[in-house]
Amino acid sequence: MAKLIEHGLSFTEQRPDGSHKLGKRAVVIGAGIGGLATAGALAQYFEQVDILERDRLAATAGSRSGTPQDRHPHGLLAGGLRALDQIFPGFESGLAAAGAVPVGFARDVQFERPDVGALPKRDFGISILCATRPLIELVLRRQAEAIANITLRPAARVTGIVPAADGAGVRGIRFVNGSGGSEILDADLVVDASGRGAPTLTLLDALGWDRPQMTEIGVDISYATVVVEIAPGATADWKLVLTLPDPPHGLFHAVMAPTEDGRWIIVIAAHGGTSWIDTWDAFLEASRLLTTPTLSNALRYARPPDGIRHYRFPVSTWKHFERLPRLPRGVLPVADAFCRFNPIHGQGMSSAAKQALLLQDVLSRAVAEPDPIAAVQARLMAEVASVLETPWTMSTSADLAFPQTRGERPPDFAEARQFEAALFRAAVADPVVHRAVMEVALLLKSHHRLHEPDILRRIEGVSIKAA
Repeated sequence: MAKLIEHGLSFTEQRPDGSHKLGKRAVVIGAGIGGLATAGALAQYFEQVDILERDRLAATAGSRSGTPQDRHPHGLLAGGLRALDQIFPGFESGLAAAGAVPVGFARDVQFERPDVGALPKRDFGISILCATRPLIELVLRRQAEAIANITLRPAARVTGIVPAADGAGVRGIRFVNGSGGSEILDADLVVDASGRGAPTLTLLDALGWDRPQMTEIGVDISYATVVVEIAPGATADWKLVLTLPDPPHGLFHAVMAPTEDGRWIIVIAAHGGTSWIDTWDAFLEASRLLTTPTLSNALRYARPPDGIRHYRFPVSTWKHFERLPRLPRGVLPVADAFCRFNPIHGQGMSSAAKQALLLQDVLSRAVAEPDPIAAVQARLMAEVASVLETPWTMSTSADLAFPQTRGERPPDFAEARQFEAALFRAAVADPVVHRAVMEVALLLKSHHRLHEPDILRRIEGVSIKAA
């Protein structure tokens, strides 16, 4: 059968009745990055897709109460950017047209580690777009709303997933609309992109089903963020700064990124709290405690900000829905409802986008199944770890290097830390290793790439030369 293209997406299967639809309606809880991306993936497989969002949404880019962290730096990694552009063709060019700043990896990046210093600025032909979270979300929201069968319902507060009469699945969603009235929206599939997964967990409780096991890594990280103007020329050879800490003693991370309005958004974060960074002078003092002077030197040319914003993140969580024997028919948790990452590593949006892209692929393969909804659930749960493992492994490995981080360390943790140090020494000397490190960090490749024979040989070669 000839491949059919719709909304820029492809599929080759049909239902036995000749239809490409899996159901009449899908409902997505949450209009964040994960919810919007998921709606785009669902659009060609359901007659109607409704996104329920508790916040009222402005027509311009602006912070909203449902995402308190959106006033801090966000990273849309290359893997996430490509995923969103596959779900919504034209998203990348639209974000660039809205003012997002292109940054080449590793040509435009000052990537600093305490053990090796700054990595070389090599051009690997990989680019990201730097922008504030509100702008990224606005551009994505406009892309979703441009699809005819997607309806975004703001000021719609979900109060629960309604079980089906047989107790084995879901009927739909109960929510309070913008006028304060309660409604039930029937749905063939409910996708929980709510952020914490409370609707799905409450449904499991109501049905008397077991909740998923959960892995927690207690990071107790605190942010202090400023947005500043910096005199031209102060950042001559880079567009983005990533300064890593030096555990167990050096606690401070820093990120400095360009924004769409020509300013810079800068965060200093620390395990154990940064509540004392409440003035510009305190922020400058904290910048001098970083492992390199790059940020403090740049801030010499900055105008004092209007204020300092704070954010705390206590714990990374992976709710292992994928380990449950099954899910209630017709419900899927995604994005932060499934797995919440320490945001200092900038993986959350990209992980959500890649989950949505995986869902799109799973949907295309489930169309011809006798029960496509159950097939989608089973296949996504069987395959989602392939998307989550790389960002989870990278971020939790870095966090567990701090003695105060709560969580179980793997038996080979010391060896893994030694391997990482050798890996970055090799990245400085060998462009092939450097590219592999960047591709994994940007979620373009699996973390298994770093253990493939050619990379291991190159790491060993550098180690032998240094001995």
